[in-house]
Amino acid sequence: MPDSNHLIFTENRENRNTPAVISKHCKMLTQYWTGGIIYSKETLSSTDRIRLIQAKVPFIIPKKQLYLPFIGIDLKEIFPPEKRKTEKLSPSAQLMILGKLYQTDWIKDSPSKMATKIGMTNMSVGRAFSELELHNLVSVRLSGKEKTLEFNLSEKALWDEVLPLLKSPVTSSETVPYQLNNDLILSGESALSTYSMLAEPSIETFAVLNRAKNISIQSELQKAELFKEMIIQRWSYDPRILSKNGVADPLSTFLEFKDSDDERIEESLRELLKGMKW
Repeated sequence: MPDSNHLIFTENRENRNTPAVISKHCKMLTQYWTGGIIYSKETLSSTDRIRLIQAKVPFIIPKKQLYLPFIGIDLKEIFPPEKRKTEKLSPSAQLMILGKLYQTDWIKDSPSKMATKIGMTNMSVGRAFSELELHNLVSVRLSGKEKTLEFNLSEKALWDEVLPLLKSPVTSSETVPYQLNNDLILSGESALSTYSMLAEPSIETFAVLNRAKNISIQSELQKAELFKEMIIQRWSYDPRILSKNGVADPLSTFLEFKDSDDERIEESLRELLKGMKW
């Protein structure tokens, strides 16, 4: 039965010893250590790996490979979990697509700067970078220590390519008593009517981020407004980021209604897209 005590020795990053030298060091250590001796390094080329195995030098490459023949492990290679494409993009990845289509300034930023500007965490932005790269929509470029997105298609071609991956930003909606001076983003049919000839709906619709606090009723509502209502939509990303003049952006509005079979809505969506400057 092999000795249960094992000595692991590592190289400094500056050292680039050959497998022959590493094998020689292992033999030298056996003069002072009777247990198992294991070599460890952060990375190892396939050529050096083969030579170490031929020399029967046990090694560990953290989180990647093991070769420990004296305890019955000939070679185990550890692969990271395979990333799979999703049927729809995440809200943060969708927001970045829209940011590119509108040619926003923040879409050219690094993840940390972008996260600050659009109110997301660095982790969410980083995951969105990886997601878009997985779908072959972007290349992630490294300039120094900063990552940036480089889109593989122009705006109109990108829209045509990515449309099946995009979904409505609306996660839920509710009808509430009307609130004056609500400082919300006009959305839904109310927004669509501003981009087309669609008649304004009798009840206005507004959008908020789905994590926003509940909309409270103001105590100073005018009597004439007491029985008026409005619709509050909750969105998967903040509607304020892409809105202009208090109205939800046209492409998010399009995505809300793109599966509608209402002829009025379909005609309005065609009109909306005609107004886009790709």
